[in-house]
Amino acid sequence: MYKKQPTDLLNVLPPELVGYIFHLWLLNSIYPNAKYWHSQLPVLLCLVSKSWRDFVYASPLLWAYVIMEATQDAVPTLQALRKRLKRSQNAPLFLDIVVGEHPDRDALRVLLAESSRFRHLTLSVLDLSWCDDIPIQSFTELSKLTVHTGFQVVPPVDKLSAVFSSAPRLRHVKWLSTGDPGPVGVNGHQLHFLDLTVFYLPVTRLLEVLEACPNLREVVITFQGEQEYTPISPRERVLLPELRSLVLDGTGQIACILRSIQAPLLSRLDIKWWHYNGHECALEALHSLLAYSPHLEEIALRKFLITEDGLISIITNYEHLLRFTVAAERWQTSFITHRTFELLTRQEDAKYALPYLEKLEFRAALDVPDDVVLRMIESRMSPEHAVACALKSICLDGCKPMAEVSVSRLETICQESGLKAEGTFASRNNISISTSTIATEARTSYFSFFFDPGAVILWFRKLLLGRR
Repeated sequence: MYKKQPTDLLNVLPPELVGYIFHLWLLNSIYPNAKYWHSQLPVLLCLVSKSWRDFVYASPLLWAYVIMEATQDAVPTLQALRKRLKRSQNAPLFLDIVVGEHPDRDALRVLLAESSRFRHLTLSVLDLSWCDDIPIQSFTELSKLTVHTGFQVVPPVDKLSAVFSSAPRLRHVKWLSTGDPGPVGVNGHQLHFLDLTVFYLPVTRLLEVLEACPNLREVVITFQGEQEYTPISPRERVLLPELRSLVLDGTGQIACILRSIQAPLLSRLDIKWWHYNGHECALEALHSLLAYSPHLEEIALRKFLITEDGLISIITNYEHLLRFTVAAERWQTSFITHRTFELLTRQEDAKYALPYLEKLEFRAALDVPDDVVLRMIESRMSPEHAVACALKSICLDGCKPMAEVSVSRLETICQESGLKAEGTFASRNNISISTSTIATEARTSYFSFFFDPGAVILWFRKLLLGRR
């Protein structure tokens, strides 16, 4: 009986398409949690067939992702490292390097000899002594840099200034260190994204770093450690004229940041408050920032507000919000009441707060009757005028579920309007309501085949083996 020969799609599809699919599979496998063995992923493709192996070895970009520990006795062989870098030819390199307490200087020399090809570099380092022996310069293509130095001892991070000063294309920096983030400001004017995790750093020093980076578009600041709120002397606000997104996570020092910067184009603000101290100054500081931010569209306040009056002051003062999230402390059992919902309910005179709101999320501390909640939702399903927006998504979580009859009424609203309702308030046997659930599930298996690189690779392999 004639046996059909397996089809080698590498001889059928354009090589650019095959290379693109392999590259997507590689990215999908590596990120967001890179592991050391991910560097060997191209080798897995080589095991499928000789034609795949030849194709992979001739595809430089598939060898451009290097994930390794440059510590003594951790690097397999320098020869293997050199071969890998050679296979990447002139492709930009994406590196995730861990340097332990005993750096492998030879491996670092081999890697840093290619520094002009680095596009993304994640450097997790406990020992920076090698910086004195190995030139760190000419990062001419580097656009994204992550520095992680651990939490125990303050490292001599100033040694990394050479990286920042020799990277003219650097736009994205993530810094997690107990050391002073001074190197970030070396060429700070060229940065667009900055993610800082700081430990016991004086807020005045942090403001100096921000001032050195005037063209930032996105900023994330995380305060680690038990830092008491320390008022600072009145000072001129740091102007960040391009800033669109600001995320603040941590202690009472957040209030100092809010009071000390000016961001006229700010559209998104996300605050997570971890400690009890400093709340008395927080709301006033927030209003002082937002007075300079007329384009704000999204606010998320997590454990930030302590009274419903504070919440109402946000609702009534910033009418252009599209997305609004509030999460309360567990002890705030009746933090959000009918007062808030009545303000959000469109009245007969067409007056109501946040007329452009599309997404509302309240987590915990709700004490609102079912009919008040449903009345608010129904009133926002058909805007009075074309400029206003209908509510598209609501999540009320950390509260008791509504009665069965109320949940049924909510289901009807969702089916008729397309509203997405989530959270414990809308749960029936812990299942939230969403009009898109059934349709999404029906489409998933069909469309995931085309957009899941892993599925495509598996399909290719089956074809090669003659199983399809």
